Order: sequence, then structure tokens, then C-alpha cells
Amino acid sequence: MRGKTTLKDPFIEFSEDTAFQPHSFKAYRYNMGHGKCWQAVVEGCLESWRIKAEGFFENVSETGFKKTGLEKILNIHGKNKLPLTPPEDKDITKKPAITDMTEVLALQVLKWNRSDLIFPYPRVLHKELHKLQHHGIDAIGYTKNSDQYTLYIIEVMASVEANHPPNTVKAHLKQILPDTLDAPEPERLLNDLRTVHDESSDEHKDILNGFIIATCDGSICSENSVIAAPVLIRRFDEFRLEDWKPFIEETGSFETARIPSNLLYIALECHKSFSGLLDLIKESASGLANNVT
Repeated sequence: MRGKTTLKDPFIEFSEDTAFQPHSFKAYRYNMGHGKCWQAVVEGCLESWRIKAEGFFENVSETGFKKTGLEKILNIHGKNKLPLTPPEDKDITKKPAITDMTEVLALQVLKWNRSDLIFPYPRVLHKELHKLQHHGIDAIGYTKNSDQYTLYIIEVMASVEANHPPNTVKAHLKQILPDTLDAPEPERLLNDLRTVHDESSDEHKDILNGFIIATCDGSICSENSVIAAPVLIRRFDEFRLEDWKPFIEETGSFETARIPSNLLYIALECHKSFSGLLDLIKESASGLANNVT
């Protein structure tokens, strides 16, 4: 049964499998009525679409629109830079504007689940770089507990398939396990670590450099040092427990991989349609939507 949404929480947990601890399997429904999170989603999408320059905005106080939580809204030039909304067909989750949106949502639900999780420079901002669009890790983050840092390796998948699990789950299992954590050579992880290191601000560089050194010399030997975080995003009422079965069946492989890890698998039901959610984001950014629920 789906959780009842309130204004208190941006993500309402409606399912959890605790049988595979320390691995975590949770499912949430996104509550768009949570204004602070909605603002972060809208701003995250604008950032990923490279619509952040002052010249694309006007102050909300100078317009006739009711304040939507954003300090500024897009002017005519900014609105012209918004991506087109693709049709809600079988290929919608492959469209760039939708993949941007789902990656932004994934980062928000991960932050909600792990409040101390830091993203030095999300891939949604640099995925146009060579070889990262289709082969790179979707996001890299880390947490700090005393002097211990934990690396988060995040893969985002979205699907409108009727299959349970959808094919994208099996594809991302391959990307995150044999292609990354259990690869004979850790080049996929190193390529993304060095990219994030070079793009991030100075406060993160020493930490990321430490992860690079540990990856190169093979000193990541405890599953508590790495969290593998696949995030599956589906439409309302389309998640089934079978959707995380491929990862459940491989929990032992994550523990014994060359780079061992624990799993944090999150499923997120985001909206009744991907195109509808994108339209609401665009409307909020343009000052045209005061009520996103």
C-alpha cells in the first residue's frame, strides 16, 4: 500500500526489505507538496540545463506572480532555453531532459536518506564530457564519520516498462558490479573520480584524491568503505518488489567484489507521468505554477 503524502516529508517510504542487512532496499513516493525539496528539484534541473546566468531571470518581487519558493523566475530569454517536453512513449526515459530530471530526483532522495551525503560535482553537470554520457558513473558522493570517509557510487535508472524487473535494472547491475566494483582494472571508477576531482571545489579535492589513491593501490578492502547506490525511478503505482530482485540475488557478490561494498537500493515513484513532471518543473521555473500537487 502506498504511503499517504503529507507536507512534512518530501519522500514517503512505502516499502522496505530488511532481510538482507547491512544492505538496504527501500521504496519511496515523491511528495511534490514539500516546497523546499521541490525548489531544490527545480533549481537542480535549471543547473543541469545550463540556465543559471542572471541574464535569464527576473526577481519574483518584480512580477505579478505569486512567489513559488524561487527567488527568481525565468524571463523570456530563460524560458526559450527550456528543453522541449518529449511524448510519454516507451523511449521517454532515454530523452536528455528526462535523464537530467531523474538524476536530480535521485540526488534529492539520496540526500533525504543520508542527510550527510555530499556530492562534490554531480555528473548531471559534466556528463557531456568525453566518454561520460553513456559509460560514466551517474554520480559520486561521500560521507564522513569521524575520520572515516565512505564513497558512494550511484547509478540512476528510470523505466516505463511493464516488465518486473525492467531491463534497465539488469543493465545497471552489470555497470555497477562487474564493470566497476569487480572489474579486473578499476578504470571506470578512476575515470569518474578524476573528473569529479578536477571539477569540484578545493574543499573536496583532498578527499577525492584519497579515494583515487585507495582505488589505485587496492586498499579499499572493507564493504563499509563503499556504498553502491542504484536508484530506480518509476511512475506512480508502477514499482513492484521484483524490481530490486536482481540486486538482492547479488548481495554476496557486492560483499566479495574487488572493491567490496554494501548496497543502498532506492526505488522512487516520482509522478503519474515523466512528461507531466517535467512540465510542472518548467512551469514553476517560469512562474506559471503556484501549486505543484
